[in-house]
Amino acid sequence: MAEYGQPNLAGGVCTLKLLSMKQPWIPREHQREVVRRLLDFGLLEFDNGRNLPLASGGKTDIYINLRDARNNSKAISFLTELFMEPLQRLNVQRFVEIPDSVSCFAGTLSVASNIPYLTIRGEAKEGRVGNAKVIGDAVKGEQVCLIDDVITDGTTKFIPCNECFNLGLDVLALVVLVDRQQGWKETMRILGVDVWSGMTLHDVRRELINMGEMKQCDEAVKEQNPIIVALDGKSWDEILPIVEQLRTMGCILKVNDLLFAEGMDHLLPELSVYGRIMVDLKCHDIPNTVENTCRRLAKHNVWAVTVHASGGMRMVRAAKEALFNTNTKVLAITALTSLSDDDCKMIYRKTLLNTVKRLATEADNGRTDGFVCPPQEVSRLKAMFPFDKIFVTPGVRSDEIARPKRAIENGANYIVLGRQVLNEKDPVAEVKRVLVEELGISLPTPS
Repeated sequence: MAEYGQPNLAGGVCTLKLLSMKQPWIPREHQREVVRRLLDFGLLEFDNGRNLPLASGGKTDIYINLRDARNNSKAISFLTELFMEPLQRLNVQRFVEIPDSVSCFAGTLSVASNIPYLTIRGEAKEGRVGNAKVIGDAVKGEQVCLIDDVITDGTTKFIPCNECFNLGLDVLALVVLVDRQQGWKETMRILGVDVWSGMTLHDVRRELINMGEMKQCDEAVKEQNPIIVALDGKSWDEILPIVEQLRTMGCILKVNDLLFAEGMDHLLPELSVYGRIMVDLKCHDIPNTVENTCRRLAKHNVWAVTVHASGGMRMVRAAKEALFNTNTKVLAITALTSLSDDDCKMIYRKTLLNTVKRLATEADNGRTDGFVCPPQEVSRLKAMFPFDKIFVTPGVRSDEIARPKRAIENGANYIVLGRQVLNEKDPVAEVKRVLVEELGISLPTPS
């Protein structure tokens, strides 16, 4: 790949298509290169264990520090070239730097782009005559954009945005290199200013992991954690901060409705940054249709996909054959946890237990890798299939009869937890509590 903004192998010049501000101003195909350059210049730091301190008091796995570009003239040239792109696309008459993260290259950016700029301080400088917060002159009505390194919750952008309004400037956008995705949307909506980021923190994390620089999670941690977290009923924006925290815990991430909302080819590569994925499609159709669905899934190499055992032996086998050259497991659902004994008698003309046994036998004939079955039936299925089968138990909650410990004792390899984790303010703490207090499992410390 050619370097960002440099001649490519064919001798042409990398020109970037004008995109709306809903899309990053650094195209996806260039993001890895930008991350690599930030690493090389020492402007990006990461920690697999999420132990980097933030000014807000929290911790993170990735820290962006453009201030240190002043230590390297090549880094300043790189950032200058990088930020020229959004300025030229916006066609602004002036840009406004928010000190001091971008101060080291604001001057060179102005020279290279031939666009004048202002500096707006967060606090007025003592002893200065005139407007003590603003350095430079602006003409009322000028179209401007603000530039900064990152945006978190947006509160630090209030002063510079309001100063621009007081000067009578038309603020087209706040341009940042990285959106840390920490709740700025409502703040900036109140201000009436659009944010245009080059990348999200998720983009940076994805590239670091795909480059092999950063670990998704320690393998030893994954092997010992039997918890599957059901990411049900929430949007991608709601799920992202949860899975970002859970990444180091090694949980398997189960998706169902989110897959339909985001699309398989979009969601799975993004979600795989944070853990193994159980695609809970609950396939139930003619064998050919299920085979086609699983062939589409094959390239993503997810941990597992679910099918309904009631689809029959041939359907289960079709799923297995479609995924033959992958590591993806086919898990057969016996009876849904919502079905009572009376429901099974009405639908299958059998008791719940006999329904589970019959459907499990059918799926086993189709060479299923394991079963998703009710907590109260897992021990009986384990007795029927004592070897080489995976048992996943949904409907497990710490405050009910189907407790995590009992499910594991009955033979479950994995337990599914949903709202119990998703609705916690600290999902990591809840996962640790279940592991330690209920299951007696202490995970290795992430390296």
